[in-house]
Amino acid sequence: MAHAQATRLRPQETAVRWERPTVRSGKTASGLAGKAAGGKRLAGNLVSLALAAERGVPKVHAARLFDQLASTSPLPAGKLRAELIPDSSWKRAGKTLGPQASQTVTRLEHILSFARNVWGNETDAMEWITRPHMELHGATPISILRTEAGGRAVEGILAALEFGFPV
Repeated sequence: MAHAQATRLRPQETAVRWERPTVRSGKTASGLAGKAAGGKRLAGNLVSLALAAERGVPKVHAARLFDQLASTSPLPAGKLRAELIPDSSWKRAGKTLGPQASQTVTRLEHILSFARNVWGNETDAMEWITRPHMELHGATPISILRTEAGGRAVEGILAALEFGFPV
């Protein structure tokens, strides 16, 4: 009986779905979830995205993501991108971003996906990620995603919002 209860209580495997939501123009928001640098389709989980980040995220997919974010931000796409990926790294990259920039873009895509789930739609999620937040001492969530620690801080705020804790 104890074994049966343990089996029932075992946490189920959770996989983050990296679907490409459709936006008003009929195009998808970000191609990052779609294909890796080699053109292979990515599976919808964090492990696959981490491996794709090691191989390099296509620069065109990152550019599309920043263009989408700029549609709801007071900043242009280039300035949003420069907050996360320095101009020198962006210019030096060929068709594929380096590992660090790829991880940053993957982190942004993960946080944006989480925010979509919390807010219920892409527009509100993108507005939230580009607006200052008092829990981040007035910084915008996107501005601190350059580091893993910043990503975890933003994830923590989203988790608190999702579960109804005060933030």
